[in-house]
Amino acid sequence: MLDNNTPMTDVPSIINDETPLNDGTNWSVWYHLLTAPPAGIFGLCLLIVLLLLGEVLNDSTNYCLSIWLKQKEREQQLSHNFAYTYFTLIIATIIADIIRTNYYFTVILNGSNSLHNNMLRGLLYTSLQFFESNPSGRILNRVSKDQHIMDDTLLRTFLMGIVVLLMAAGSIFIICFTSPPIFLLLIILIPIVWFLIHFYQRSFRQLKRLESITRSPVYASFSTSLNGLSTIRAFKAENSFIQLTADRMDVNTSAYIIVEAASQWFTFMLTVACSLILLVTSVYIIFFQNRIDPPAGALSLMSAMFVSNAFQWSVRKFSEIDILMTSGERIDEYSHLPREENEGDYKRYVKTSPNWPTHGTVEFRNYSLRHRVNLPYAIQNINLRIESGQKIGIIGRTGAGKSSLFKGICRFVHQSNVDGAILIDNVDISCITLGHLRSHLTVIPQQAVLFSGTLRYYLDPFDSYSDEQCWKALEDVQLKQFVSNHSAGLRMLIAESGNNLSVGQCQLINLARAILKNSKILLIDEATANVDKKTDDIIQEIINNKFQDRTVITIAHRLNTVANCDHILVLDNGMLVNYDTSVNILSSYQ
Repeated sequence: MLDNNTPMTDVPSIINDETPLNDGTNWSVWYHLLTAPPAGIFGLCLLIVLLLLGEVLNDSTNYCLSIWLKQKEREQQLSHNFAYTYFTLIIATIIADIIRTNYYFTVILNGSNSLHNNMLRGLLYTSLQFFESNPSGRILNRVSKDQHIMDDTLLRTFLMGIVVLLMAAGSIFIICFTSPPIFLLLIILIPIVWFLIHFYQRSFRQLKRLESITRSPVYASFSTSLNGLSTIRAFKAENSFIQLTADRMDVNTSAYIIVEAASQWFTFMLTVACSLILLVTSVYIIFFQNRIDPPAGALSLMSAMFVSNAFQWSVRKFSEIDILMTSGERIDEYSHLPREENEGDYKRYVKTSPNWPTHGTVEFRNYSLRHRVNLPYAIQNINLRIESGQKIGIIGRTGAGKSSLFKGICRFVHQSNVDGAILIDNVDISCITLGHLRSHLTVIPQQAVLFSGTLRYYLDPFDSYSDEQCWKALEDVQLKQFVSNHSAGLRMLIAESGNNLSVGQCQLINLARAILKNSKILLIDEATANVDKKTDDIIQEIINNKFQDRTVITIAHRLNTVANCDHILVLDNGMLVNYDTSVNILSSYQ
């Protein structure tokens, strides 16, 4: 019988909800975008000067045309001089427009590139807990869609908005210069338009951020479905995943429709407000036509017609830019992720020799580890010393803490969730930098992950070894003949995740890389779990022959995998329950 009255404690979800950023424009992101190296603040000032210069030349061209038409009726001999001046201003305007446009793209693309690099640096240097708490679709949304907005959509929209707004401002100046009473109307319209902009931005910004947040589950659904496609088909769950994706797309589409409706409302209200300028200008010209020169009146009317469309369009674009800048804020948020290794920790680090560790002894002193503060300990009170050159096997049920032990050695868990210490060659690993520690360890994981590129690059990404050494390592793992038969040899291309190789070949390539690296400590995490028995035997033979002088710690589910180890460590619920020679351990489990 089940006790329905038994209280159940809700375990907090590992996945963090994506929350909207604070309301309001983050001006620091704008400043970083416009003043990124190498131009800096000087580049921003030069860009402003070029934009203003281009608009001054454009307005001067239009005003010169009206004066030319007025002088043409009075003084025929001056018409040629005005013609030369007019065409000179046109050419100058075109040249200025080309220069400012090219320089604008240089400045903004440098800023976008800087934001991207900072985001990438933040993702690469943050802890693994971040990737456990954030779905891959959410991260892909920011590094793809948001970055595309910064590189393309925002780039073009911002330029068009600036140019058209400057042209609208120049047209308003011409209207006020030729028809001064229009200035009184502007005094009335400015507060009204400002209120509309403020009201629209506060609501539209949240709507756009809601649309961005609802887009992330769509990306996550696609990525998880592609990664688990074989499992979905095996369980005949295609319809369930199609419905799940459709529901998430419906939620995102609903938010998108609201965004478009709000944009259309704002366009209509601005059109009404700006049309008043055209109406008042037309009425003023009709009633005071005797006081206004025909060329000046025509220029004023044309400017009013342009303002009625351009001003509302530019204001709408700038409101859109403010919303698009949400992508910049989301990218900038990832550039400030907490680093896995704080810069302040360097003060307590100790210096070791470049050849550390020279022996490869590993010692656990009252070591306990948990993955998060609110979770129980995955490893509890481990006291163990592994001598140099020993081969240690680790066995235990799933969840016993075997992989957690490797995470502790590699310091994948934050130090606040660790009690006790791990010493390698009598040096506490918490007192050396992560880069120094991990660069002197070699890990062969259960699932081999190979990056796309050449085989030579994967074996030796830093070009530290010769081709002869690479061939020797491939020979040691019995892959020399396979690579030699390929026309490209060491330059043979490896597909993403090594999809053009078998699982066994991928593990043998990892083993060849471990031979090249020649680290004193080798960690093997169930490397033979997904390979056939023949490949398993080859790997065991290579480990016995090529790593005799190294400390090898092997996690395995198959007992025959650790049968040749010097000692076997048995874990259960994170505690060391047995540690003895392989002969004694294996006999007790038979």
